[in-house]
Amino acid sequence: MKKNKVFNDVDDLGFIRPWSPIEESGCQKQYETWYAAYLPIVVRRRCRWEKENPRRNIQRFVRKGIPHTFRKELWLRSCPSRKDGVWERHEVPDEVIKQIKLDLPRTFPDNKFLKTEKTRKTLGRALFAVAEHIPSVGYCQGLNFVAGIILLVVNDEARAIDLLVHLVSQRQDYYGKNMIGLRRDMHVLHSLLREHCPRVVVTLEKLDVGLDMLVGKWFVCWFVESLPMETVLRLWDCMIYEGDEWLFKVAVTLFRSNMIAISSCETIDQLMTEIQNIGTSKAALYCHQLILKSAALPITNKSIEYLRVDAEKAIPE
Repeated sequence: MKKNKVFNDVDDLGFIRPWSPIEESGCQKQYETWYAAYLPIVVRRRCRWEKENPRRNIQRFVRKGIPHTFRKELWLRSCPSRKDGVWERHEVPDEVIKQIKLDLPRTFPDNKFLKTEKTRKTLGRALFAVAEHIPSVGYCQGLNFVAGIILLVVNDEARAIDLLVHLVSQRQDYYGKNMIGLRRDMHVLHSLLREHCPRVVVTLEKLDVGLDMLVGKWFVCWFVESLPMETVLRLWDCMIYEGDEWLFKVAVTLFRSNMIAISSCETIDQLMTEIQNIGTSKAALYCHQLILKSAALPITNKSIEYLRVDAEKAIPE
């Protein structure tokens, strides 16, 4: 695959492409094969979005992929503005500010745009806004990566911060001191795995290990830093438009796709290695197929809410 060194080694969001000679993952051939198959899908979907009015059947269009040029509009579609006084302001503790400052240079340090001093200050203001408007969250490691992606996609500081605060507020019980929402949803995920891939649950129970230790980061960071970037963006398209069901849909699909390797683990170390390998698996890389398989699962926001009610009764305070 011939590449223009100036333009093709870095993608639209400023990330080094996996086939770049300066990328050190060692997965160049795998990514080249994937991209050769995925590019025609991207081109075809962009033509459909430009030719038709996707608002007539928005769910179908979103699930099949939002072109980069339309993503900002769709992500902001139902996002309120802080100018409307939706969120109150609270004093931010010095310790929170200190934690935010420590993580700014650690946030995608190789990204073309985020490594500039100007953009890092913007990232700091975005994370400060979360702490200012949602004091129960303050700052949690991982939110810096979430904020970075939103800033890159929206490319408008005020509206990016609106969206960040809006999305974190919807999942604020994932954060905070006792992370009650995360513990609850790990219990929900365990129930879903028992139904859709029981062999995985047998292994988890045999090794006496909880999902929060294995995949809690998936839900805290909405799969950022756990899956390839294009896969994260496609997942977020669905999550932002349809809700939390997509965190569970994708998690279950990934477990099902890697069920044989996971169920063969005999130790916790082996299990943690296999979970980590999910992020570089073919199932994770081929995002279009992952989304279509996830969409077919009978997991809905309504069924999630039912399971959450039961989970809240089961987990300790």
